[in-house]
Amino acid sequence: MTLANVAWALASNDERVLAIDWDLEAPGLHRYFHPFLSDPDQGESKGLIDRVWDYIEQLGAQPDRKDRFKLADCSDIVQPLDLPLKGSGCLDFIGAGRQDEQYSHKVGGLDWNGFYQRFDGEAFINAILKWARNRYTHVLIDSRTGVADTAGICTSQLPDALVLCLVYNRQSIEGTAAIARSIKEARKSQKKPSLKMEFVPSRVEERSTVEAARRHTAQRFIDLIEGGPRKVEQSLRRAEVRNYPWCAFEEKLAVFEEYPDERGSLLDAMHDLARRVTGSSKIAIRPVDADVLSSYWRRAAFDDPRLFDLRAISDQPTLDAWSRVQVWLDDAVANDGERPEWLMSLAEAAMSFVLRRDNRLSLRTAATFAETAEHLARRAYNEEPTTYATRYALILDDIAGLLQRNGEFERALGLSLNAERLWQAERSPIAKWRHARLLDRRAAILDTLGRSDEVIETYNQIAAIYRAIGRRGLPVGNEIEPARTQRLLASKLLERGDGGGAERAIVAAVKLLSQTTSTARDRDVGEIIEILITRLKVAMEIGDEPFEKVARQVLLLADRLLPADGGRDRIHNELFLCQSELYRRHGQFDEALFRIESTSADFQLLARVALQKAEILLDAGREQEAMETMLANIRSGAPLTEQALGLFRRAIGSSEHGGLYFDELLSTLTESDEQGASTFIPAMRALTEKMRHDGTDFSQLVPLLQTFIRKPTP
Repeated sequence: MTLANVAWALASNDERVLAIDWDLEAPGLHRYFHPFLSDPDQGESKGLIDRVWDYIEQLGAQPDRKDRFKLADCSDIVQPLDLPLKGSGCLDFIGAGRQDEQYSHKVGGLDWNGFYQRFDGEAFINAILKWARNRYTHVLIDSRTGVADTAGICTSQLPDALVLCLVYNRQSIEGTAAIARSIKEARKSQKKPSLKMEFVPSRVEERSTVEAARRHTAQRFIDLIEGGPRKVEQSLRRAEVRNYPWCAFEEKLAVFEEYPDERGSLLDAMHDLARRVTGSSKIAIRPVDADVLSSYWRRAAFDDPRLFDLRAISDQPTLDAWSRVQVWLDDAVANDGERPEWLMSLAEAAMSFVLRRDNRLSLRTAATFAETAEHLARRAYNEEPTTYATRYALILDDIAGLLQRNGEFERALGLSLNAERLWQAERSPIAKWRHARLLDRRAAILDTLGRSDEVIETYNQIAAIYRAIGRRGLPVGNEIEPARTQRLLASKLLERGDGGGAERAIVAAVKLLSQTTSTARDRDVGEIIEILITRLKVAMEIGDEPFEKVARQVLLLADRLLPADGGRDRIHNELFLCQSELYRRHGQFDEALFRIESTSADFQLLARVALQKAEILLDAGREQEAMETMLANIRSGAPLTEQALGLFRRAIGSSEHGGLYFDELLSTLTESDEQGASTFIPAMRALTEKMRHDGTDFSQLVPLLQTFIRKPTP
């Protein structure tokens, strides 16, 4: 920590600084330089231990040892720090070594005594130092305190000045004093000049015991610091660095935490130490733009500080927050150095605004948010695929849903395919369930596009996934989904005319329902009703089993699984409707009408029920009643459909009052759709007058009314 902050102080004052991490057993200097390094984890960059082994291998390949010190030029392993400084200073870094699975073997396998004795190690280290002195104004070396092996190299062989950090406890005080004396004696025995030593008491608490600890330290250091006891104590007091709690949590340079003009700060203490070490009074704290520093720190912080702001703004109304989110999105797109977590979180926040129920964003803004969210999420995924695959797939699925609602079905399919590839790579039950949900969306899109064969294939895929997951592997609250899939599959197979396939699918759905306990969830209740109704319809169309037997089974399940207040009544109504259709097919028209009239009044007002009643009346030759039923249906707001238009044509064509019926139909359409009828109906009336005069069949005009057919919204 101390060396990294002093290195910053010097570099920001236009000095050329090289920092070397020589603490090979526990390298950590690179963590303080994390925001400025292109390889912050040191997983790719060679360092000191790699260079020493390269030198040894080179000597083994060149017995004559010609040009043996060419590897002392370490330019190729120097890592320049991208500092936000405008002056001529620079800070370069040589790490301890590449942090891979071989690192510990390289450190543990190096015999430093053998290196010095057999490979001229001292001369090689001195050559490195000479290279560094020629390029930099200051070379700072981080090392463990000691006199043996690597620590001895850094404390005895290399330095012009030595900074020893200690804390005010007996072990540290006594140990530092002993090390300092050993270094002093070693330099003397090697006939080297004495070293300038700076002692820096660190993590000093504001307690009364500090005074006693300082006096004790002064007594132990009396022969290491020039002057009497009082002067030694004053020197220690001046060098003390207070305890800064924020230092304990993150490897963070003081410039990121403290203001330049803050007296007594760590930033101030480190610049003071830089002045003492260099003997220069010109070392001053240089201010750096706070926004620039924040952008650098976000690369290294445990959590991006903006994440807190993002979470806070996510609770605000859409129109209050969208402009701030837009700024963040634009900045993230323009900045290639953003951290993946910020990119993904921002993408998720943008999509949350787009998908809100109270979304009041313009269509263009919503589309921009979604497009940018996909771009940022993809960047995060590309940087760390394992970490962000799930979240990226969820965003793709959300955007596919948005495109589906906007009618952009082909684009929605493309995104769902990309999301599916991500889910297929996962093997967990939750990933398989999400894959199934994604396929469910795709089936709905394909159905809208009229690609029925692909819809059926997709539902078969979903059913296979649910079988692989098993009931226990499903998330809580989703136990009904396998049965729902079989119900949808049965419906599509029935539409295609595959009665046997529809029978197998709906029987499988009912079997899954039989394993379900009674539920109070509205969503599940609705699905259970749809499954039981589909079972009745399939039995009615296929007839593989006596219909009444199926009806009894359905009623038993309804009594067991559905609440008494509504759900069971719906099943009884649908059962009567199916029975009515069967009676109609057998020509028992009175019984068919009786079954419909046995349903509840609200049920009889449904458009499909009214049309079924009208069809029975037509089959019974009661055209006027059929027309009245269908016209009342349109007046109540029911849309004009292909089925209804066909029934109107039958009624008009089979009655001697066809012209009158057609006039009533035109009048009803005029009332129900004034805007569409304003130009069309007058022309139709003129045509009917001519046809009435010619005695033409009015049913031939009915197909011309297709302009009034309301197609369901996708």
